[in-house]
Amino acid sequence: MAGTGATFEARYWGRDLKIVCVEKANIDRSGAVAQGLYAINCYMGMQWNENQPEDHVRYARNDLMGLVREDLGFDMARHVDSTVHMFDEW
Repeated sequence: MAGTGATFEARYWGRDLKIVCVEKANIDRSGAVAQGLYAINCYMGMQWNENQPEDHVRYARNDLMGLVREDLGFDMARHVDSTVHMFDEW
């Protein structure tokens, strides 16, 4: 999700910019982005009150045995749903 996600976000926020995405794989059919796996695993479902950013931070803390920057995890988690929705429109 890193390369294509950054490209899509940059294009969304900078419509007047020329954005070039350089990836080592075929974006259409390789990796987790093509299958939507990362987005599905990270999707919060906040609009239905399924999960909140705090839940993701707790999951990451347990998964990484406490080695996590909780502030960064929280900030990322609060933007995941909107990014997934933008990818869905794409």
